[in-house]
Amino acid sequence: MQYLNLELDEFQEKAFAAVDRGESLIIAAPTGCGKTLVAEYAVDVSMALGRRVVYTAPIKALSNQKYRDFRRRFGEEVVGIQTGDVTINPDARLLIMTTEIFRNLILEDSPRLGDVYYAIFDEIHYLDDPERGTVWEESIILAPPSIRFMCLSATVPNIHELAAWMGGVRKTHFVVIEETERPVPLRHSFFHPKFGLLTLKGIKSKYRSNPAERKKFLRHKPSSRSIIELALRQDHIPILYFCFNRRACERNAELHQQLSLLTVDEKRRAAAIIDDLVAQYNLKDYEKISYLRSLWEAGCAFHHAGILPAAKEIVERLFAEGLIKLLFCTETFALGVNMPANTVIFDELEKFDGVEFNYLMTREYNQMAGRAGRRGMDTEGYVYSLVIPEATDPKHVERLLFGANEKISSRFCASYSTILNLYSRFGEEAFTVFRRSFHNFKKGVFALAKEYKTQEEQIRRRIAFLQAAGFLDGIELTDKGRLAAAVAGYEIQTAELYYSRSFEECSAAQLPVVLAAIVTEESRRKQAPPTTVRLKFEAEKVIHRLRAREIRYEITAPIRELDFMLAAPVYAWASGCGLKDLLAFGIPEGDMVRLLRMTIQLLRTLRDRIPDPVIAERMHEALLLINRDVIDAQAELEVG
Repeated sequence: MQYLNLELDEFQEKAFAAVDRGESLIIAAPTGCGKTLVAEYAVDVSMALGRRVVYTAPIKALSNQKYRDFRRRFGEEVVGIQTGDVTINPDARLLIMTTEIFRNLILEDSPRLGDVYYAIFDEIHYLDDPERGTVWEESIILAPPSIRFMCLSATVPNIHELAAWMGGVRKTHFVVIEETERPVPLRHSFFHPKFGLLTLKGIKSKYRSNPAERKKFLRHKPSSRSIIELALRQDHIPILYFCFNRRACERNAELHQQLSLLTVDEKRRAAAIIDDLVAQYNLKDYEKISYLRSLWEAGCAFHHAGILPAAKEIVERLFAEGLIKLLFCTETFALGVNMPANTVIFDELEKFDGVEFNYLMTREYNQMAGRAGRRGMDTEGYVYSLVIPEATDPKHVERLLFGANEKISSRFCASYSTILNLYSRFGEEAFTVFRRSFHNFKKGVFALAKEYKTQEEQIRRRIAFLQAAGFLDGIELTDKGRLAAAVAGYEIQTAELYYSRSFEECSAAQLPVVLAAIVTEESRRKQAPPTTVRLKFEAEKVIHRLRAREIRYEITAPIRELDFMLAAPVYAWASGCGLKDLLAFGIPEGDMVRLLRMTIQLLRTLRDRIPDPVIAERMHEALLLINRDVIDAQAELEVG
C-alpha cells in the first residue's frame, strides 16, 4: 500500500485502516518510524469528509514546523495556527495549536470545536511533563465526545494502560498500534580519546567502584575533537551532537569552525539562503550575525533556547537543506522536530536536573539516539557516547542500551482555571471529572483510593480559597472569577491585579513590566545581572497578600511572588530601544524573546477580556510597544 508515493509499513497500514473506520487510536513507535505520515492521512480523511482537524504539539517549534509543512501541502487558506504567540486563520479547517489553547477552547465550550473529526496529539508521552502534563489530561477528559483522538508516542511499556484509561474517560474504544522495529537500525558505541571505541564490556572492566577514585577521573572531561574526527573520517554525516548545557554547545561549535565542511557549491547555496533569511528576518542589526554566519558557512552550527528564535530558524532551514553537517544542540532539538541525521553523539550520559547530575532516562536517550539514521538514505544510524569509562556506571549504560522506556505517569493537578470553569458549571459533580484522571486509573478501573482523597482535599482547599478571595460566590463565578476563568494561565494573579485596580497605576510602557514580573521563570533569575531599575508597584503588595492567603489555606504550590529581576530590559524595550541595546543587558536573547512573547500573550488575552475600555486600550498600546521587530512571532512565522 502506498501513500504520498511512500511504501507503507505494516503498522502504518493498520493505522490507516483504523482511521478509515473512524476510530480513536494510539500509535507507539520509535523516533523516525513515520508516525506523522498516519497523522497526515487523518488530516486528508477529515477534510475529505468536509470536517475539521486539530493538530496539537507540546512545543512551539514543532507547532511552527507543522504549520509550514501543512501550509506547503494544503495551501494557506486551509491551514491555520494558534499558539498564544501567533494567531493566523483561526477558523481554518486544519488548525495547529498548542495543547494549552486546545484545552482553553474546550473550557470555553467553543463552537470552533463542534465540527472537529480528529484531534491529533503529537508526543503524547509529554503527558508526564511535570509542569504541563496536566493540560493534556484535562483535554482528553473534557473534549467533546464527538472528537476522535489520534495520539502519537514513543514506545512506552504502559501504552495499553493509557489506551484503556483514555477509552474509559472518552467512552470509546482506542485502537493500540505498536511498532518496535526501527526502519534504519542503530549501532551504539562508546568512546574515550585514550581508549578509542569501547563496548559495554570495556566500560565494565575499567569502572572504579570507589567514589573518591571516580571523582578524580571526572576532573578531566574529554574533548569532543577525537570523536568528531572519527565520525568525519568515516563520512558519518550529518552529525547531531547533543550537549546538556548551552555554553557547551557554543564552545564545541567554535572548536570545530575551522573544519570547513561544505563544498564550494554548498557554501554558495548556504550563503544565498542566509542572505535571504537575514533580510527577511531583519537581522542586519543583530551584532552576532557575522559570528554565526562564519560558523554556518563552514557547515557547523549550534542550536539552543538561548539564541534568537530567528537565528534558530535559519539553522533549522540550513540543516533541512543538508547544509549543516555538524550541529551542536540541546535535547529540545530531538523533540518532534523532524531533523534526522546519520550520526548522533552524546557529549555525556548524565545531565543536571536543577539539583544534581543524573543519568539520562532511557526514554530521553532513545528519543535523542533515534534521530540517527535517515530513512531511505542510510543503511544504519550511528550513536556514539563520549564517556569516562572509569567513572561511568555500567548498570546505567546497560539500562540505556537494553532497558524499556519508562512508563508514562500522571501529573494531573486541577488548575485554578479548570476548577473555576468546572465547579461553576457542575458544582459537586465536578469531582467526578477530577476522579477520572490517569492518576486514579489502575488496572482498568478508576480507583477511589487514599491517593485520590489527598488530591480531592487539595482541590477543596483551592475552592475555599477561591471563595474567600472573591473569585467564587458559592458555586457561581463572580466578575473576578469570570475573568480568571477566561485567562487560563496566570489567571489568579492577573484577575486579582485588574480588580484591585493595580493596572491603573501603570503607563503603557510599565504594563509589560508588571506582566513580565508574573511570567518570569525562576530558573532564569541567576542569568540576570543585578538590576539598577527599581520600579515600585502596588501590584507587588497585592500579589504578596494573595499568596499569603493561599498559604493560610495550606495550598501546595502557591502562586509565585512578582519577580522584577528583568524589569530593566523589559522597560527599555517597551520604551523603544533597539535589539543591540536590549542585548546589552546581558540576558540570553532567546530567553529575553521568550519572556517578551509570554508577556505579549498575557497582554493580548487581558486586552480582549477585561471590561474597562480605558485599561483595554492601554494594554493595546503596550502590545504595540513591545510586539515589534524580532519579538513579533507572527511576522517571523510568515517568513518563507
